[in-house]
Amino acid sequence: MEADIEILRLEIIKHGKIELRSDEILTFRPDIATFKDYDLQVFKDLLEVFLDVTKGTPRPYLCDNTYVTGIVDKEALTFMNDHFDRFATKAAMITKSPITRVIVNGYNSVFKPKVKFKLFTSEEKAVKWLLK
Repeated sequence: MEADIEILRLEIIKHGKIELRSDEILTFRPDIATFKDYDLQVFKDLLEVFLDVTKGTPRPYLCDNTYVTGIVDKEALTFMNDHFDRFATKAAMITKSPITRVIVNGYNSVFKPKVKFKLFTSEEKAVKWLLK
């Protein structure tokens, strides 16, 4: 299945790589050499590029946070919750971090997000769920 996927749009920014795939999935892959954590400025930077790449049409969203610790403050989470539905119809995150799992589960319970957000340990499972 992955072999048939084409990258329709690619943007390289200081935080990592953003792609719009031919299966309509918007992806963000942090630069593992420089990216450590999300904060309000990172979310603002990503939102700007996501809206440009999607041309304002929300898509299924996949972020690969395999190498990100996941510490995010309340201000950044509030911003994300307020703007997530502008670029995403639902969201899948790849992570193996117990800290990230706690933060995302807390986010889901506190914010009651407009966009369904689910955690996965593999990209294959995440993509399958996003395309359902």
